[in-house]
Amino acid sequence: MDLYNRLSEYFKNRYGERVQRLPINAGFTCPNKTGERGKGGCIYCDLTGSGFAAFKPKVSIEEQVKEMINRYEKKANKFLAYFQANTNTYAPVDELKEKYESALIDDRIVGLDVSTRPDCVPDEVITLLKTFKDRVDVYVELGVESTNPNTLKYMNRGHSLAEVIDSVNRLKKAELEVILHYIIDFPCDTLEDVKEMAKVSSALKVDGVKLHSLYIVENTKLADLYKSGEFVPLTLDDFVERAITFLEYLDPKIVIHRLVADPPKIGTLHGNWGISKIKILNLIENTMRERGSYQGKYFNYLNN
Repeated sequence: MDLYNRLSEYFKNRYGERVQRLPINAGFTCPNKTGERGKGGCIYCDLTGSGFAAFKPKVSIEEQVKEMINRYEKKANKFLAYFQANTNTYAPVDELKEKYESALIDDRIVGLDVSTRPDCVPDEVITLLKTFKDRVDVYVELGVESTNPNTLKYMNRGHSLAEVIDSVNRLKKAELEVILHYIIDFPCDTLEDVKEMAKVSSALKVDGVKLHSLYIVENTKLADLYKSGEFVPLTLDDFVERAITFLEYLDPKIVIHRLVADPPKIGTLHGNWGISKIKILNLIENTMRERGSYQGKYFNYLNN
């Protein structure tokens, strides 16, 4: 038995081969920056809106997709159009439709992957996303980050757990695939909070999860707190312990879309403790083997 339900294996079983995400910057902003939900954005978010791996928005979506396919087509023959930067459902439906359509320009694109906030998926957007299912698989990534309301407030997230539950239920009803995104090493959260993240994900029967270590980048509120000594990140050992605990309490059917990520190459004050993503991943997996740990080891808390 493998340690956890790996995305690479899931894609091979589903599509018959490796699938590559193509990160897209469609020029969206965020309701937590415009004042609709809050002001200033999340304390860790800079102007790129977590889209540091994508292009600048002045490059057309079509050109972004073409260039990314050219970059990766020697490694993969199937792709996901991944709307990554900021809140990719935060626009009128007609504009969303035009932007999503403009990414599906190659028959090798097998999926539309849309990253957004749990408070920014109204029914009309879900209806729009569902129309694309005739052509490609549709994945919706929701930035949850924490299930603790006090942590969400400290992060200045501008949404609640109730909105997470509501959006997941409506997306699942529309038969769209739901992926939840968590920052598991925010110091406000305890190990019990991490267990709760896994339990909530399992109870909601989401399709996948993405885990993230905390990055601190320049030009953010969190950077100011970090520089002044008011904010102290957790250690690498803490992150490893939390990642393993999360997996142990997670439904084994849920796909792990990411366990460790890469921080931005420029402007990062704190990210992955100065070591590579691969080394952290190896540390997690080796520790799991030593302990006899695996995804779902303690998945015994639901009645169905």
